[in-house]
Amino acid sequence: MFNPFSSSFLWVANRLANRGLIDKKRGERIVDLSWPRTLTMFSRFSQRTVDVSMIGLTVGSAGVAGIAIATIYWRLAVGISAGLAGGTISQVAQLFGGGSNDRIDLAVKQCIFIGTLFMSPFFFGYLLFTEELIQLVVTDASTVQYAVEYLQIQAIAVFFIHINLVGSRTLAGADDTHLTMYIRASGAVLNVILNVTFIFGLGMGVTGAALGTVLAEAFVMVLFVIGFIYGRVPLVGDFPVTVSMTGPYFSKDMSSNLIRMASPLMARSVSRSASNFPLFAILALFSPTVVAAFEVGRRLRNLMNASGRGFSMAGSSLVGQELGQGNEQEATNYGKDILTFSFFIYAITATFVIIFAPQIARFFAEHPDEVADIIPFVRVAAISAIGYSLSESWTGILKGAGDNSWVLYAQLVSKYLILVPITYLGSITTLGVFGVYIAFILEAWAIAAITYYRFSSGKWIIVNRVYRPTPTND
Repeated sequence: MFNPFSSSFLWVANRLANRGLIDKKRGERIVDLSWPRTLTMFSRFSQRTVDVSMIGLTVGSAGVAGIAIATIYWRLAVGISAGLAGGTISQVAQLFGGGSNDRIDLAVKQCIFIGTLFMSPFFFGYLLFTEELIQLVVTDASTVQYAVEYLQIQAIAVFFIHINLVGSRTLAGADDTHLTMYIRASGAVLNVILNVTFIFGLGMGVTGAALGTVLAEAFVMVLFVIGFIYGRVPLVGDFPVTVSMTGPYFSKDMSSNLIRMASPLMARSVSRSASNFPLFAILALFSPTVVAAFEVGRRLRNLMNASGRGFSMAGSSLVGQELGQGNEQEATNYGKDILTFSFFIYAITATFVIIFAPQIARFFAEHPDEVADIIPFVRVAAISAIGYSLSESWTGILKGAGDNSWVLYAQLVSKYLILVPITYLGSITTLGVFGVYIAFILEAWAIAAITYYRFSSGKWIIVNRVYRPTPTND
């Protein structure tokens, strides 16, 4: 069956290989791992973008702004899960590459258990103190109402998403991103169907959008659980690794390594999410329409970054496996080829979005003034997406080596020294919204510059030697 993602990726890889820019065999392995993850993330980000599109067309800017404010709280919790899962992929990839498959079971169970403990306070906080939390950021009555509706329903999903993140990262670390693609894509399709039914069919608005997401994430979680326990999911395929329900459940050394590797990633996610609180408080000073337009730009940037997530996952897995076998030079070669390959994909995507920005904006609003506000954010998002996606590629390589501290440094600089200050400068000077455009672009390119510096230094290989497992003979 023709697959547009794999075919287009393979076409680009072959063109680059013919010109001597990347190695052909490495390019094929990169394609094999990156396109399923790209499709998976495209499905996930599409469903989130469709949420905003449907709410923008039915409820308006206030509804989109409400979802945006609720989402910054929700991402605070999910960021912790993503950090832990990022540590897990490094462990799993190195154990898988080093032939220690029997220890993968324990690595997965520990991550799920630790993550569940971390998620519990967020769940209860979002459920019991929703309105108070929302009003810390925004005071507009309509925006607060929609944000409260969305966050209260989304609270339960933090547990589902944690398991889903660990599941997808574990499969990627075991050199299989196809299964996650099928499972995630199924969830995305279900989410869109539910949203159309709830939002357009039943007129449930923001509540319908939240409920559709929760039910879709629960469905995905059930499929992952079935696959890891029984070794396969009907109509999807066999899992390369399984997780038993029996012990052992804890290893001090593995837990310590997980926390050590995941802590910078969790701190990165928390720092990124925490910066959204002052950011959106500042954006709210402009108007709910600007908040909504900014959120549309962010969602589109994430959608364009689907390929970045794919290359990031490929980098973590391939680099981690080569390092697990002690092949440091080959790990470096994979890193360089991933960067070259990914840049061309990012540039092509951004060019398309810039050209068709007016048409894209009309999917998120009907009123001409709201469309006019969204168009420049679409173009700015495309320029920002190139830097943002490049940083994903470099971050994936560093994750595969377990060198996550510089990822945190990049996040802190981009958010707190660039994005928030420049946005605030726009709110108090004649720069106005133009200041937001500048901040949106520079934030992404700052992360790219810092992570590139760390990769080019080669010190990530030295850091990895601390975590590297000893290969076994079985």
